[in-house]
Amino acid sequence: MGRGGVAGASVLLVLVGAIAIAQHLPDKKTNKIDGSIVERWGDKFGTDLWHSLSQATRRESIQGQYDNSPELKVEKVDGFSLVRSMAAEVQIMMQHKIDAIKRIMELAENIALDHKYDKERGARLAEGRYYYINAKKLNVLPEGGSSGEGDVDRYLSQYRDSSSELYAPGYSSLVLTANPHFSGIPVNTSHSSVHVPTNVFDGEPKVINAIDWSKKLDDTFKDNYNRDPSLSWQYFGSSTGFLRQYPAIKWLTYDDDPDMYDARMRDWYIKSAASAKDVVILLDTSGSMTGLRKEIAKHVVLNIMETLGEDDFLTVLTFSDETRPLVECFTDADGEPELVQATTENIAEFTEAVNNIETEEIANFTAALSTAFNLLSRYRSGKARGGTGCNQAIMLVTDGVPYKYETIFQEHNQPRKSVRMFTYLIGREISDLEAAKYMACDNMGYFTHVTTLAEVKEQVLKYIPVMARPLVLLREQHPVRWTGVYADIEVPNDRSLWVIGLKYPMTRRQIKEAQEKEGTFKGYKLMTTVSIPVYNKKNHTSLDVLGLKPNEIKNPFGKVRIAELLGVAGTDVPIAQIEKLIPPYKLGVNGYSFAVNNNGYILYHPDLRPMFQEILKPNYNSVDLSEVELIFNNRSEEPRQNDSALFQMRKEMVEQKDGVCNLTVKVHMDDMKRVTIREQHYFYHNISNTPFTLGIVFPDKYGKFRVSGGIEVNDPNNRQPGNGPSSYLSGDQWKLHPDWVYCEYNYGGQADRMFDSPETNMVHFLKRLEEEKNRFDWGQSRVRPLPKCQGNRAYHPDCMKCDKELVQALILDAKITKVFEEKTSRRVPAELFKLFGIKLSFVATRSGLTRWEEHTPPPAPNDPGYDEDTEFDPENPREPHFSEVNNEATDEVWYKRAVEYHYNNPDSFVFSVPFDIGDKRPTQVTATHAIFKGVGNQKAPAAVVGVEIDYDHFRDTFLNITNKVGPGISCADDTVECYVLDNNGFVVISEDKLNTGKFFGEIDGTVLNSLVINNVFRKIKVYDYQAICLESADYGSPASVILTPFRMIGMAFNWILANIAYTIIRFELHHLWNPDWTYAMPQMNDPTLVYDGDYYGYDYTAGEPGDSEAQTEQDAVVESEEAYEEVHEEYSPHDDQLIKEYMMKDGGLIPILQMTYINKTQPKPCDKEVFLYEMQEKVLRDLGRPLKGILRNCHDSSCERPFTVALIPNTNLILVAADTTCPCYSARITVSPAKVDYGPANETM
Repeated sequence: MGRGGVAGASVLLVLVGAIAIAQHLPDKKTNKIDGSIVERWGDKFGTDLWHSLSQATRRESIQGQYDNSPELKVEKVDGFSLVRSMAAEVQIMMQHKIDAIKRIMELAENIALDHKYDKERGARLAEGRYYYINAKKLNVLPEGGSSGEGDVDRYLSQYRDSSSELYAPGYSSLVLTANPHFSGIPVNTSHSSVHVPTNVFDGEPKVINAIDWSKKLDDTFKDNYNRDPSLSWQYFGSSTGFLRQYPAIKWLTYDDDPDMYDARMRDWYIKSAASAKDVVILLDTSGSMTGLRKEIAKHVVLNIMETLGEDDFLTVLTFSDETRPLVECFTDADGEPELVQATTENIAEFTEAVNNIETEEIANFTAALSTAFNLLSRYRSGKARGGTGCNQAIMLVTDGVPYKYETIFQEHNQPRKSVRMFTYLIGREISDLEAAKYMACDNMGYFTHVTTLAEVKEQVLKYIPVMARPLVLLREQHPVRWTGVYADIEVPNDRSLWVIGLKYPMTRRQIKEAQEKEGTFKGYKLMTTVSIPVYNKKNHTSLDVLGLKPNEIKNPFGKVRIAELLGVAGTDVPIAQIEKLIPPYKLGVNGYSFAVNNNGYILYHPDLRPMFQEILKPNYNSVDLSEVELIFNNRSEEPRQNDSALFQMRKEMVEQKDGVCNLTVKVHMDDMKRVTIREQHYFYHNISNTPFTLGIVFPDKYGKFRVSGGIEVNDPNNRQPGNGPSSYLSGDQWKLHPDWVYCEYNYGGQADRMFDSPETNMVHFLKRLEEEKNRFDWGQSRVRPLPKCQGNRAYHPDCMKCDKELVQALILDAKITKVFEEKTSRRVPAELFKLFGIKLSFVATRSGLTRWEEHTPPPAPNDPGYDEDTEFDPENPREPHFSEVNNEATDEVWYKRAVEYHYNNPDSFVFSVPFDIGDKRPTQVTATHAIFKGVGNQKAPAAVVGVEIDYDHFRDTFLNITNKVGPGISCADDTVECYVLDNNGFVVISEDKLNTGKFFGEIDGTVLNSLVINNVFRKIKVYDYQAICLESADYGSPASVILTPFRMIGMAFNWILANIAYTIIRFELHHLWNPDWTYAMPQMNDPTLVYDGDYYGYDYTAGEPGDSEAQTEQDAVVESEEAYEEVHEEYSPHDDQLIKEYMMKDGGLIPILQMTYINKTQPKPCDKEVFLYEMQEKVLRDLGRPLKGILRNCHDSSCERPFTVALIPNTNLILVAADTTCPCYSARITVSPAKVDYGPANETM
């Protein structure tokens, strides 16, 4: 069935459903819910929880120890001094990388100067009389194990016999060893290997000679690595096309996936090869540009844009009889074309437009060239804002140039020749090349004749050495360039070729389980690269080297003056290495650091989300600071609004100025399901000799101060036998933050200096600390100085560094929390744990320590159902232990929420359940409480205690309380529906287990709206500027356009059916054949469905104290814009569950539309918006009693639906009790983000 047929059937199902659903009209009488009883339920439940969980977590004991510890103090944080010292540490580390590539550059220039050119070397390579280590022709020698068939095993392929074709000329053999420092990739640190792009012939004399002289770089590569073992990949990218990379690796190739990598197209190469530039591309779209010529021209434009980076500016103009901008919106206020920054988003716009060009008319070169020159002149003179204002070029892409147009060049480009001219002549059958050659050669450019698609890339790349000439002529100046953030694995041409299967969202726990399966995706490593150009020191070269024929008349000496770029040297710097130098414990919980580059793009930030499922987002490396710091503005909630304070801070960071700033921002958590408004303090400082600026952020309420101090391990009193530092961390029920650096041997340490977990690593150093006592060498806690450990000692495997402050804080926290191992310290009856189903209690501290105590032991080997050798099952993964997915202490959401909620209610536990968990079991409730040290405003968080509770025990305890407390009413009654909601509106307890973890608005949006209007919940709009919209991939062939009339007829039929269904439901015409039938059909997440009615009315009555019956005299009718929110959103797994809930109702089958999802989609960047909710506990607390309301005009029968809302003390929960005898129509409010509709006039990137 076609897509139109399916849609028609779907609407018909809805029509049948509108007629078939039946339910008797209720009486107008409704139950009055006694607010005092509901309040007693909440009081009893909250009080019992507070006392029981306080005992289970040893809250009072731990609080007392932190309060009374003499080693601890609360100190004020000097944010600016801190960011300045951190920026200095990062600068020192980065300077080591700069020094390393400078050594590569200097050696490369010198050995190239001394190299003896041999034009026969390529022939010897083909004959097998010369070889080099080709990364794609590498036989990997075994290390004693047999190889398998997996991707990883291909690195370690077996040694082949002499008859193998792999021993053909050009192949070589090498031993590779897996190295954790290089992401576990097998490498050889004694050699480098060479990658030659598919479109480059390594036997070409210029290429093979450059490969030959560059092999002498190996000694410098190795020396750099010995000097600084933290160095990542080092490489030299040659202008001839090859890449020499250290250490040596085998480059994996696949028959069905051709190797398209070319170092000259990478950002690190382009930035160093030529300075920032303004580029105007003139694309001929006259009638002769058809067929193959048109395709070649499009690929030339796309490849030119591929070589541009975010420091460049460009525009593309098409010309035939008129000259027009390729993208219409890239114009100024006067409609004139303008240059735009070559960002990923703008390039994507150009790419889409290029693929849709039409050819017609005759080319008017005069108008096109004049427009391009005038445009560049405006930027050069400063009349237009933006652009670089220098290093300008025009790229002319055409199939023929009829004249030289000397007059135009004399008028616009003489005598200074400020604009270089590059001409790309398209087509094999062109005979007259002189005019195009003249344009390029007389205007300091380059002429290229492109005849096939295969040679497009190589011909386009020839412009880069020409643009580099001004820098080459200076020679002594070698600008150091840094790239923005990028992933170490990228998909070629990922701007438009992403076609993936749509998957359900994965939680961190599911991802962790999936990663245990061999061969699954392990994630990307984010990097930045520092690079430097390498110049040819020769002023002249011979004609042989250039491949030219000698001419004794014109050039009797056979020499040609040159200004040649040899290539670019570079090294990667992992972002994680930068973050290591910004100790998180100094920033505190909910504090963070970030960095931006000179374009305002994020280098790293806690809200940078580069991945969508297992793929990189198209614009992951061009996320702006203003897109991750979401300003809260009470007056306006429009998207992408400029905030003056944020704009000023961004401007100063881009200009690398130092400063401070205060902002009020919207902070989202838990995959954009929760939100809070927070005032934050920002401090920023430039990182010298780089384009980056570092920033740190502290929450206003609790970030101004921090708890500092620890056990002084050099004190003999702290080194007593059996009572030393390691004794505080005995046992195995503790974890350390996996990303924090406590102690480690230097980066390139040997195998025996590497440990399988942070815990074994820490135990090792604590034992050394006890054994060596005062002789223990803490080393350099940071990067200064490398390569020495301390003093004048050179690097060796025992070089180590420990963060003394962090380690001593850890030891003190371990001492305070050791009470978790002391069973006799708890005077709590075992029945307490059974009553509430407490399975585990835990504590996490400021030093990254997490400790726990089991109250329900995990299955032992002899227990039924225990199977240690059970294989991984992706469909039914094992439930991981608490410690496996909750070991990040201050970075865990439950830690952050507990600290944040402390200022709402310091005597409370913060509860949460997994989202949309429904009736899946086992399920735990997590409850946490923050431990602060200090008094008044001078206090700071020190730890968080908490428990994991079995959900069913937790729920049953609540329901039992409602049965026992208060006469005449209970949550078990059929006429009352009870919900326990958390502070963000998610259901923690419901009589219907399927509601567990759902957002309350999806269950009863009308009641939620009434709570918003009465300020119980605050409605906060959050924008996601890093979102991905899954758009349907184009289906069918171009011939499918024939089906268009049938699709139009189908759409018209669907529209008619939908309107008939809407009319029947809206005017209740179905009552004509059965007046007893009426039912509020559940709203399904499908934009084609019809909703019951235009508005929902409700009347909130607060009443006077003690008056439970008080009501207003007049009904308040609220229009649908406020009381009902119609949502059109993408498919969510929640919808299937929602449908299942309504499959049967009162014994009658409800015909429904089963939802499907698209298997093949094309992800594109987009903006999304969502309303999130935050409870304002103070409103209910100040009210001093339950909030009571009545929904009116919510049903045809005019029945009323009272409800009551009460605080549950000492928690972040509220209790909602609502009457169910009146089947009110209920709005459905979702917290699934929806695409922002900017309208067709504003749909730009």
